[in-house]
Amino acid sequence: MANIESKTLGAVFLIAGTAIGAGMLGIPVATGASGFWAASILMLSIFTFMIATLFLLIEALYFCPNPSTNLIGLCRKLSGGVTESIAWLLFLSLMYIASASYIIGSGEIISGSIEALQEYTIACSIAFAVFFSAIAFFKMSWVDWLNRILVLGLILAFGLLVFTSTPHIQLSSFSDGKPLLAITAIPTVLTAFTSHIILPSMRDYLDNNLTKVKKSIMIGCGIPLLFYLIWEFVIIGLLPITGEYSLTELMGKPDNLKLMIEFLYETHKLSNFSALVALFSFFAISTSFWGVMISLRDFIDDGLNLQRFKHHKLYSILLAFLPPVLLVLFFPSGFSTFLHYAGIIILFLYAFLPIYLVYNARYNLKMNSEYTLPGGKIMLALLFILSVLILASTWMYLS
Repeated sequence: MANIESKTLGAVFLIAGTAIGAGMLGIPVATGASGFWAASILMLSIFTFMIATLFLLIEALYFCPNPSTNLIGLCRKLSGGVTESIAWLLFLSLMYIASASYIIGSGEIISGSIEALQEYTIACSIAFAVFFSAIAFFKMSWVDWLNRILVLGLILAFGLLVFTSTPHIQLSSFSDGKPLLAITAIPTVLTAFTSHIILPSMRDYLDNNLTKVKKSIMIGCGIPLLFYLIWEFVIIGLLPITGEYSLTELMGKPDNLKLMIEFLYETHKLSNFSALVALFSFFAISTSFWGVMISLRDFIDDGLNLQRFKHHKLYSILLAFLPPVLLVLFFPSGFSTFLHYAGIIILFLYAFLPIYLVYNARYNLKMNSEYTLPGGKIMLALLFILSVLILASTWMYLS
């Protein structure tokens, strides 16, 4: 990556940071009981599917010459008012649910790591939200550099975590597990590979350069995949599949992120280990929360045409910040619950919707895009069938 210019490197970090967040922290909880190999196959499969939908979204975006076009403008141009209204509903639901999960997760980490704050999870969550939402006022170039610092901190904490834990990994754990349980983790894994939300902002930031956008996506999405596989290896190696302080015991529990940190400490009593897990988790949620806030801010600014007002950035940030905070205050359903519902919305918003938009633009409106996803109608049909199968498996779990 040494020859990648500064803006592209910043885009890579923003894409990777957006993905490496609440979804990553939830992956071992959601997939651990299925065993390492089943979890790895699931992650590789979802990664491939999500990369395909990302490039499909690129094609859809490049039907619109204006690089600042967001999802609403895209639906307005390629379909019409009904699709635009559906996109509004889906995107805002996803962003508010995702933001709420990050806010709750941050509170669990902070209160679980500092003894004096253990009874103040919600207060810690709100303090986190206020601080990091305020950063959305900064210029994109400043957010880029601040994000690089956080991502480097994340990488350092992750490296120390792996180095510290490796001598304590039990290889016998990798032969255990119930592979069919991996199906229940699909919504969480979908969330973990979602960088789509920041793609319109990255297109504008990279000066509409298609080559840079594609390069940023491939590298920025490859980094989370590597992290997830290593993280899965570490957690399954440290916690038993069944029994006391096990991955099976974590499934379906409220506050399971805090519980996972407690289980790791109770099982190994490693000096500073739980602090490293908490530090890494905090970096992961912070970088992802930034990506969500930036995407939501730009989406609201574009969708409501707030640029005509003097303090439009303040209005868009308040509209991005207040609903998830209220969601946390009145419906504190827990970290994993939010992630599961976010996974379903992602499927509609970034699989079914781009398939429809691209099909309509290509074959009905006869429009041309600067980029075309290979495979023609067969690829679109394949992605549609896979989306239906993923939706069916997800719906079976939630019901």
